[in-house]
Amino acid sequence: MWLFWLYEFLGFIATLLLILGYCRFRGIGFWSLIWKQLKWVSLAVLIVWLTIAVLCRTDLYNATHCYFRGESMHANTKYSIFLGECQVETPSGSYVPIERSRAIPGSSSHDHESDDNSGVTNDFYPVD
Repeated sequence: MWLFWLYEFLGFIATLLLILGYCRFRGIGFWSLIWKQLKWVSLAVLIVWLTIAVLCRTDLYNATHCYFRGESMHANTKYSIFLGECQVETPSGSYVPIERSRAIPGSSSHDHESDDNSGVTNDFYPVD
């Protein structure tokens, strides 16, 4: 999610730099143009932000889906844009892909195996 906000910030900076370049080219004061054309400047910033949000819509959807998946599991999750997967935090603090995790963090089957089923494989998690 931090990468999305970085894109948004860089888009804002790029918009301001374009306006600054326009002011230098035309010989107009930067702040005077901002105050005179405040509606158009804010519309330009909004268009840039919406364009970035539309371009990142898949990652935003996946991050939101991962967040609510973690809420339903009562676990810390994060979405990795680089790997394209939802990750869940293990008790040791590392993150593993949620599809490959064997048990919900904090459940009794996650920390230790019960004594009465020590030799039995659970049918829900088959072993290859």
